[in-house]
Amino acid sequence: MKTGFVLKITLVALIAVVISACSKPESSKQAVKDNVDYWTCTMHPSVHAKTPGKCPICSMDLVPVMKKVSNDNAGGMTKNASASMGGMPMSSPIQKAESQKAQSTEFMVPVERQQQIGVTYASVAKRPIELSIRSVGILESDSSKMFDYVARVDGYVQELKVNSPGQQVSQGEPLLTIYSPDLRSTEQELVNLLNDRDRNGRGSNDQLIEASKRRLKLWNVSDQEIAELEKSRKPSDQLMLRSPFDGVVGEVMARPGMSVKMGDKLATVLDLSTLWIWAEFYENEVSLLKPGQTTDVNLPAFPNQIFKGQIAVINPVIDPAKRTARVRIDIPNAKAQLRPGMYANVEVKIDDGEGLTIPVQAALPTGERMLVFLDRGQGKLLPRYVQVGRSFTTFDGQQEESYYQVVKGLKEGDRIVDSANFLIDAESQVQGALKDWEGEKQPSATPGVNQISPRQGSDFGALVKVLLDSYKGMQRILAGSEFPKVSAEAQDLQKQVHLLLEIEPPSKPGRYQDLVGKLHSSADQFTPDNIEQARIDFGQFSAALIAFLREFMPQLDDPLYTIECPVWKKSPAIWLQDSTQIKNPFLGPDMPACGTVQGEIHAQG
Repeated sequence: MKTGFVLKITLVALIAVVISACSKPESSKQAVKDNVDYWTCTMHPSVHAKTPGKCPICSMDLVPVMKKVSNDNAGGMTKNASASMGGMPMSSPIQKAESQKAQSTEFMVPVERQQQIGVTYASVAKRPIELSIRSVGILESDSSKMFDYVARVDGYVQELKVNSPGQQVSQGEPLLTIYSPDLRSTEQELVNLLNDRDRNGRGSNDQLIEASKRRLKLWNVSDQEIAELEKSRKPSDQLMLRSPFDGVVGEVMARPGMSVKMGDKLATVLDLSTLWIWAEFYENEVSLLKPGQTTDVNLPAFPNQIFKGQIAVINPVIDPAKRTARVRIDIPNAKAQLRPGMYANVEVKIDDGEGLTIPVQAALPTGERMLVFLDRGQGKLLPRYVQVGRSFTTFDGQQEESYYQVVKGLKEGDRIVDSANFLIDAESQVQGALKDWEGEKQPSATPGVNQISPRQGSDFGALVKVLLDSYKGMQRILAGSEFPKVSAEAQDLQKQVHLLLEIEPPSKPGRYQDLVGKLHSSADQFTPDNIEQARIDFGQFSAALIAFLREFMPQLDDPLYTIECPVWKKSPAIWLQDSTQIKNPFLGPDMPACGTVQGEIHAQG
C-alpha cells in the first residue's frame, strides 16, 4: 500500500512538471506574438500587414518586425543585467555612450535567416594595391621611321626593282631607276670641275666641287655613287633610288615609263622594328600614368602572348566630348610578328603600395557614400558608411577578385557582409536601423494592411547596380554557354526589374514608367527552353536596358560600354560590358571576341 501510494504521488508530480514545461513555450510564443509591431517583406519593405502571410508583390513569406523598446525599459534592462552580474562595476561614461550608440544602430537578422538568403562574410584585410587600367588601340607605324621617296628631278621611270607593298627590302637595296637628262648635266658639271682641279692643282675650285656634290645628294644620289663618279669620270643619266634602311615597302606609286615631275611621290619604305599604339584613357586615369611606364599588350591575333610596351607620350589635351586623353605606347617588334592595323588591348598595372581592402560586392552604393554591414555576432549587424578609393582586380591564374581600397570607416580584421547585401539592406530598412543611425525620424503613422508606398529615389542607384550585377552574370553565363544556369539568373533579373517599378522615379515620371515597363515586359518573356532562345531573349532585354540607361543612368564606379556583334542576326545584337575585353554572349565559345565597341553610357545629370 505504501509503495503504491508513493508511486501515485511520483506520477502526479511528473505530470505536473510536464504540463508546466509544455505551457512555457506557449507563453513564450504569446509574448513574442504580442511584441510584433507588424509583418513585412524583406524584398519589399513598403508592404505592412497586421497578420502573417504572403507578400502581394513577390509571394515571399512575410517576416515580423518587433516593437521598439523604450529608453526607460532599456535602462531598466541594463540595470537588471548589471545586477545579475554580481555587482560588477559599471562601465565608464565614454564606454557607456559608445555602447548605447552601438545598440541604437544594430539590427537583428537571425543566423538561420542569413543562411536562407545566402549571406557570406569577408574580413577587412591588408593587401597590395595593384590598380589595373585598360584601354584599346590600333597598331600604327612609327612615323619617324617612314621614308617617302619623292622625285627631286624631272624625268621618267625607267625600271622598277620593287612592285608591291609588303615586299621586304634591305638597306641600300635598289628600289627604282629614273632617267633624267638634268642628272647627266649636273654630273657632267662635277666631272668638269674635277678635271679642272686635276690640271690646276687642289684648292682652285674646291668650293664649286662641294656645291656640285651637295646638289647630287639632294637628288638622292648616294655617297657611294658620287665616289664612283669621281673615279670613273663618266656621267650618267640614270638615277638609282635605294632603301635607306631594312624594312618593307609601304606603297609603290611609280610605274615603268611614267613621267615624273619634281615633288611626285614614288614609293614609301617602312621600318617596322618599333610600332606605335595610340590608346585613350579617361581623365581620372591620366594622373596615374607617366612616360616610361611598362604596359602589357594583348592582341587577338596572338591570344596566348603578352607583348611589353612603354608609354612614350601623354597628350596633355583632354577630348571635351569623350573626356579622354590620347597616350602613345611604343612596342618593340624585333621578330616582325606585329603588323600595322592590328587591334590591341592595353593594360597598365600600377603598384600603389599596401592598404586596407574589402571586396567590391561587400560595399553597397547609396549615392554619395558606400554602405557596409559589420557582423557583431549572433545575428547582430551594424550598418556603417565607409569611404573607399579606387577599385582594383587581382588574378591568381584561376580566380579573379575585385576590391576597393578603404580610406576611412573600417579597421583591419573587421568582419563584414560579403554577399546578399541588398537583402540585408532591406532588413535594415525594415527594422529602421539605418534611419536611426543617420539620426532621421521614423514615420509616426503605420500604413494599413498591405499598403504599398513608393520607395524614395535615393535607392535608385543601388537598385540599378544590383540589376546590372544580375545582367552581367547572365552575360557571362551565355558567353560560356552554361544554359543550366540561365533560369535562376533570369528569375533574379525579373525580381530586380520589378523593384524598379516600385520606386519613386528620379525624374520624368511618364518616360520612366514607359521605359521600365518595356524593360519589365522583356524580362518577363525571358523564359527560354534552349541556349539559342536564351540568347534571343537576352538581345531583346539588352536593347530595352540600354534604352532605359541612356535616359536614367546613375553614377557608377566603372564605365559601361555598348558592344555590337556583326554576326548575330536573330535579335538585337547589342549588349553591355564594364570592360572592353569582349566576351560575346550571342556566339559563346565559338567566337568569344567577336564584337565592336560602339560607345559608352554616361551617368545622367
